[in-house]
Amino acid sequence: MSGDGYAYMLKDMKIRFVSVGDHKTVAATGWTPVLRRPTMNFDPAMSKNEHVKLAKDGLDVWDDIFRYAKSGFKSIHEDDFPRMRWFGIYQQKPNEGHFMWRIKIPGGFCTPAQFREMGKLANEYGRGFADVTTRQDIQLHWMTIENFPDALDRVYNQLNMYTDFSCGDTPRNVCGCPLTGIAKNEICDIGNLNQSLSDMFKAAGKEFSNLPRKFKTTISACPLHCHEPQINDIGVFGVVKPDGRRGLGVLVGGGLSSTPHFGQSLRYFIPQDKIQEQIPKIFWHTCAIFRDADELRYKRKRARLKFLVADKGWQWFRDELEKRMGFSPEYDEEIVNPRGALHTDHMGIGEQKDGNFYVGIPIERGRITADQMIIAADLAEKYASSGLAQVRLSLKQNIMLTNIPKQNVQALVKELETAGLSPNAPLWRQSLVSCTGTQFCNLAVVETKQRAHGILKYLEEQVELDSPIMISVSGCPNACAQYQIADIGLTGTKAPWEGVKGDAYDLLVGGCFGENPEFGQEVAAKVPSPIVHKVIESIVRNYKTNRMVTIDGDVETFRDFVGRQPIETLRTFAKIPEWTPAPPRGKRDIEENRTA
Repeated sequence: MSGDGYAYMLKDMKIRFVSVGDHKTVAATGWTPVLRRPTMNFDPAMSKNEHVKLAKDGLDVWDDIFRYAKSGFKSIHEDDFPRMRWFGIYQQKPNEGHFMWRIKIPGGFCTPAQFREMGKLANEYGRGFADVTTRQDIQLHWMTIENFPDALDRVYNQLNMYTDFSCGDTPRNVCGCPLTGIAKNEICDIGNLNQSLSDMFKAAGKEFSNLPRKFKTTISACPLHCHEPQINDIGVFGVVKPDGRRGLGVLVGGGLSSTPHFGQSLRYFIPQDKIQEQIPKIFWHTCAIFRDADELRYKRKRARLKFLVADKGWQWFRDELEKRMGFSPEYDEEIVNPRGALHTDHMGIGEQKDGNFYVGIPIERGRITADQMIIAADLAEKYASSGLAQVRLSLKQNIMLTNIPKQNVQALVKELETAGLSPNAPLWRQSLVSCTGTQFCNLAVVETKQRAHGILKYLEEQVELDSPIMISVSGCPNACAQYQIADIGLTGTKAPWEGVKGDAYDLLVGGCFGENPEFGQEVAAKVPSPIVHKVIESIVRNYKTNRMVTIDGDVETFRDFVGRQPIETLRTFAKIPEWTPAPPRGKRDIEENRTA
């Protein structure tokens, strides 16, 4: 596929589809960035991945996917396995013929037809289930290379979706709040920017197909900032100024993995009437700065934008961005971090600003059966206002049906409960997230999905929750399940239990977003998997016993409770009779990751 096939222009963010050989690409009309066919200053000392990308661009593997579907798994060149990630195709552990396929869903918005067809694909090729990810994607497992010609045709040509840049060293899915456009208290209107920005990057093609590493973005005007702007390469969030003006703020350089950083504010205020004009340019040129930072390409573990921003400072980054854009957005030194950011994704039943209702459905561990996907799509069409049916995905691995007239809500809820998709599930289920783990992931250290199921079942039976607590079950330090920012975060390791070395978790508490963000502090190391649920129970029971309650009966949140406890006290909360914790490794030093 020729890179020239990705020519594009932007005008009023209206999208059209243009065929490039057998592969459909998105083009648009209007604002025309200067296309720079990037020529990397290659150095043989750069990481191995850079050699693979130099030899052949990830986008150029498209035709090979169809060729390999005919010649079989054993014919796939070893360097084409990582290139196939550019279209969301990952080898699945143990790398003997099966693949995970990630389908990106900008902003988490699906039509019922799209969600239904993904459910059908999961039934036909994915052994009857799919995973909702913490970045609003759908992941199918157990696929073979022979499945992809049909699956790609259905996603691209029948559903008008695409998987370009679902993985790889590319601009990943553009995330957002699942209530964008319908929330009663949305700070401002961002239109359809999640989809438009995703289309912009896809249409640019080889302009951004060889970044130093992944490039994660999120944008919303959610008043609770559920789209997690502080841990993305670009995080755009809603702002209300003291004079009442509404608009957006911009963070850059956030990210987790083994070296977490919170995003740093550029001190921009993008007013409502400038959003559609300025935000695409900020996204475009921020990605270009990252692309051109060849100094990041030598050490794979330090190839993220967060390291460039941390090393050179947000002021340098802002100056470089404005030089490339050719203008300076409005400054406001008071816009540093989003205010009031919570661990939420709006589960439950709520009224929209147009008088319709949304119905949030907690999905246990983010794993949903294919049949449930099809049922959810059917019910969305059955009960939503005519022509407005949607299925939306959240960053907490849950789903939402929107635009439901009030008179249809109870009937919808009844049918959802029959399908095992109750919106009225316990609070634990709403905010427990889990990565893929060793079941499928080549990087994971421990199993996660089944363990998360056991933790959830135990807590729902043993500990009634009246204030939300986010739990993250992560299989390794790469933090796909975001353990560092959870109320209670688990990250996989190994430790002995009853004389046998097996799965275990380091346990952190106190991760939070907002004006004073914090990464979690480790309170227990190497907790054996068979008892980790009891350690969590002990921590939560101590919280419920010792938290403050106002005269009006409002209870102290877990976040606030943990924030006022000495680390030594928190460690005592993690002790249980069945297990003696290892000596503490010292208070976790998070100061280097704090931002002004």
